[in-house]
Amino acid sequence: MRTLVEVVARCDARGRTVLPVVRASGQLAVRRTGPEAVHLVATAFGPLGGDDVEIRLVVEAGARLAVHSVAAAVVLAARGESPPSRQVVHAEVAGVLHLAPEPTVVTARADHRAELHVQLSDDAELTATEQVLLGRVGEEPGRWTGTTRVERDGRPLVHTTIGLGPGAPAWLPPVAPRAYVSTVWIGGPQSEVATGVDAVRLPLPGGWVGTAWGDELHEAVSRLASVTPRPVDELVEVAR
Repeated sequence: MRTLVEVVARCDARGRTVLPVVRASGQLAVRRTGPEAVHLVATAFGPLGGDDVEIRLVVEAGARLAVHSVAAAVVLAARGESPPSRQVVHAEVAGVLHLAPEPTVVTARADHRAELHVQLSDDAELTATEQVLLGRVGEEPGRWTGTTRVERDGRPLVHTTIGLGPGAPAWLPPVAPRAYVSTVWIGGPQSEVATGVDAVRLPLPGGWVGTAWGDELHEAVSRLASVTPRPVDELVEVAR
């Protein structure tokens, strides 16, 4: 199934954020849930193997947009042979974007690809959090590959790809975490390197990127919070 979501945030003459474009098709609906917030709502099971989701976000100068989801996304394997499911987020940001969907759960035999591509202008601000859990309780893990690329005026600030799950080159037991959390924050001074138990924060021009991993998602979230200037829970709450 092909799914397309489009949201445009604009600053009006009174300095308020308006959303002239809020639309979706396929297995997602989008609802405005606050003056500067939208939530994605699943309208069908999935994603399934072969499903393709594209989310296009535009935040114009002076506008603010928070994008969240109402529940975790449960990635399921299709019957028989099928290509991986895929979700791509394209964002053009001249204002402030907070992107914090609920976790992605990749079930046994499923293969999911997630991509985030962000273009920032000079004064733009970004918070983008990803939470991934491989497998449900008592279930073998699925496979997840995530790529994040953030550019400012065409110049890359971060470009990274993480592969987790059976078949991923770096996922070799006993180093085989089932849970992974990452936050990219751009909007202030460059931070220093910080490390913790299975967690690291690295400096970026105008911000930082933090990652953590563990056997359970709550462990990874706590570990990332220990090395970030602002707790992950607080960053997620801002995005609500």
